[in-house]
Amino acid sequence: MNDDSVVTLHELHFGVEEDGEWEVGRPETGQFVRLPVEGVALLESLALGLRLAEVRERFADRFGAEPELDEFLEGIGECGFVASVDGQVLDDPLGPAAPRRGLTLLANVRQERVAWLVTRPMLALYLAVWVAVPVLLLAYPQLLPRPSDALPFDGALVNAVTLGFVGWGLVLLHECAHAIIARALGCTGSLSLSRRLYFLVAQTDVSGVRSAPRRRRYAVFLAGMTWDLAVMLGCLAGQLLGLSGPAGQLARAVAYALALSVIFQFQVFMRTDMYYVLVNWLRLGNLMEDTRHWLADAVRSLVNRPPRHDMSLVPARELRIVRWYAPFYLLGSAAAFAVLGLLTVPALSQMVDLALRGIGGGPSSSHFWDGLGFLLLVAFQLAALAWVLVVERRDRRGGELSVGSP
Repeated sequence: MNDDSVVTLHELHFGVEEDGEWEVGRPETGQFVRLPVEGVALLESLALGLRLAEVRERFADRFGAEPELDEFLEGIGECGFVASVDGQVLDDPLGPAAPRRGLTLLANVRQERVAWLVTRPMLALYLAVWVAVPVLLLAYPQLLPRPSDALPFDGALVNAVTLGFVGWGLVLLHECAHAIIARALGCTGSLSLSRRLYFLVAQTDVSGVRSAPRRRRYAVFLAGMTWDLAVMLGCLAGQLLGLSGPAGQLARAVAYALALSVIFQFQVFMRTDMYYVLVNWLRLGNLMEDTRHWLADAVRSLVNRPPRHDMSLVPARELRIVRWYAPFYLLGSAAAFAVLGLLTVPALSQMVDLALRGIGGGPSSSHFWDGLGFLLLVAFQLAALAWVLVVERRDRRGGELSVGSP
């Protein structure tokens, strides 16, 4: 490119100004960045079809200094904002034709068919669900989910298989709830496997929802938990009405699984649903990544090494929040790994030992099949987690906004 070059941009969405920055991006790709007024001014000049020399001149007249235009163009090119240079169409690394990690959900559902899901009466209904569950549990403490509810049937294998299918079915419905509300706002989501620390989760990338006003994004972030609570409310009501037998046992197991899922989403030291609610409420960019960078640089400073990350571009307000969030992030992560080492691993080791003893009894014993089924399920979970780690390392994408459930 030279001074006579003309850079054409894809159609971009410009959010409202917040703390001196604008959120700019492409809803169809989910790629958004936060830019100061100088960056927005450069994009506006490029959108007018001006030559790069004219872009520089307009910027200098307005701000009194030459822009770092080459660096800026390189950055927005990596974000997939540039459509062509001098009429030559560029490959779009993040466009609709590019492969998007995961399975796209409900993309063929027309927005106008589901827009009623985010109307005021429906939002009032969602709020009523959030209120009804704790009120019902307070009024009828005997309905509180208990660990024994997780074993509705006799036999380890039948419990493991049943709860595995039920659990992942609930996870899929949780993620579909995020996706359908995103469609109601005109966005799409893509489903994939991921992890939160060592937890294997399904997640829905709904980055395109950043084109919606912040107050409307809450419906997407809370959609999965709202669905979970609605199903849990139905299970609790069934128990209250005297549901018994296998159906009653299964209802208790589902309520227990959903209770654990809802509790998990409140662990905001991971990228849970409530983490995104918190970030949206505080009007932040990437709190988790900024916190990790700040902590890494703090550790390096303790050993007299230079910082690895440039934090100068992070607004002062966000840095203050990062400093507040960092201890909570560390303590939460440490507690999660402590539970893993002190409780989960020892319990899993005992169960694996029991399974191996059952296998030792031979195929004629029911304990053999229970043990074999349990070991296969554990192996599948560990293999899936290992696969996710490999994929994350190979295909690390910044800027994703993905809500997930375990």
